[in-house]
Amino acid sequence: MNSTLFRPLIVPAKTVVLLVFVPNSGSQQDSVNQLLDRIGAVLGDRIRITRVDQVVHPEVVRSFGVHQLPSFILLKQGIEIWRHNGLMDARELIRTLSVQLKEDGKE
Repeated sequence: MNSTLFRPLIVPAKTVVLLVFVPNSGSQQDSVNQLLDRIGAVLGDRIRITRVDQVVHPEVVRSFGVHQLPSFILLKQGIEIWRHNGLMDARELIRTLSVQLKEDGKE
């Protein structure tokens, strides 16, 4: 096995991770991509966004019990702190994530 092909995902323990379970459908993927670009532009390094493609990683989709795509799961130190199934308006999602990040900062 070529070690350059495998690089483990190293995320600092205090980083909040947004898992985004994306559908295989082109039109929905475009909508999700635009949404993620907007989230990244607003929230920057306060959150790590990780896409999980249902076709590439079906075992991860199953392990989180995701039945509707797209789905958004926010994790802190590997523990789920928020979940939403279905597409959201960008402003509403950013507002919701910002609230979750502020609550995260209180701990």
